[in-house]
This record gives sequence, structure tokens and C-alpha cells, in this order.
Amino acid sequence: MGRDYYADLGVSKNAGIDEINQAFRKLAARYHPDRNPGDKTAEQKFTRMAEAYNVLKDPKSREAYDRGGEEQAESTPGFQHFNSSEDVFSHFGDVFGDLFGSRFRAQVFRRWPEEVETDVADSLDLRREVTVSVFTALLGGSVDVPLSEGRAEMTVPPGTQPNQQFRLAGQGRRDRRGRRGDVIVTVRVEIPRRLTAAQKRLLEQARSER
Repeated sequence: MGRDYYADLGVSKNAGIDEINQAFRKLAARYHPDRNPGDKTAEQKFTRMAEAYNVLKDPKSREAYDRGGEEQAESTPGFQHFNSSEDVFSHFGDVFGDLFGSRFRAQVFRRWPEEVETDVADSLDLRREVTVSVFTALLGGSVDVPLSEGRAEMTVPPGTQPNQQFRLAGQGRRDRRGRRGDVIVTVRVEIPRRLTAAQKRLLEQARSER
């Protein structure tokens, strides 16, 4: 079966998503490169647990992994091997902010030294707007966000509200001292003008069960 992603996160095979998220938070805080500068062992553990989380957080890739191991999981959309911590940050986008909250992220998951943290100017931040379907807002998904250099895939959590804002830490502009701002993303929700009969039935059913 190859790698044991459950063991990488320290959870059982029956773990629910909340337990998986909690394990990821704990390990990310312990092995994050900002807490372990220059420690290659910690970085390796950081990338391994992030790769495991990337598979187990998604029901489809988790099902594929449970069915056929790492090789089967590799065939699912969104699977990625992480060779460095920068690969992790590039792939996950705002997941650290989503899981830890902006205050915790600013203290632990900053991408600049602590002594200059408060000096990062607002001008280094970028503001972006993205549009998702109402179904993505309700059920969760992902969306590409344009950056100053390239793009990042941002996780849209279930229950995202219209005009809700998310922060991609350390993905903004870079100044001459190497400091980087954040990307502030505002999510617009597109309401379909027409629905299929099946969609109407499902929505009516959901409304009646509220």
C-alpha cells in the first residue's frame, strides 16, 4: 500500500474530517518551517503531513486511497507530491488562514521575520475578487486566484457567504527587503437565473427541511 497517510497524521482510518483537521493543525504548528528554520527533518515531516492531509481531506481522494493506496490516490484530481515547504504554501493557498484564523497565522505562519511583522505596509497587500457558483459556496470547492506572479488555488469552505473575505498569507507584493504582503480575496457568489427541474426539486426539499 506504500505510505500510510493516516499514520502520517497520527489518526485512525475511521477518523472524521474534524479529527483530521485537528491533527493537521497540530502537526503544522509543530513542524512549520518558521518554527524550525533550517531543520530539514522538520521540513520533511511538514511536507509529508501536508501531502497526507491533501488526500484525506477530500472524500473522493480519500476513498481512492482507501481502495488502492497511494498509487490509486495519485490518479485523483488535485493530488500532488510536495518536495518542499514552498510547494505546500503554493498549493494550499489560504488553508492555513482558514484552519488557524488570521491572528494565529500572523503569529506562527507569517512569511517574514517577527521583528518586521508590524512594518509590512498595506501597499504590499493585493486585493482580488473571484466568482463562484452558489453550489460551490454551499458545498465547498476551490477557485483559482490571480497573484502578482502566477495563480494560487484557494479552498472555498462549505457555507461561504457572499462577499466573504479570505486571506492568502504571504502571497502579495514583495518589497526590496524581501517582505511580502497578503492577498485579500473577496468571494462573489453567482446565483443561477435558471435551474433544471432536478435542481429545483432538491432546493425545494432543502428549504422544507430547514
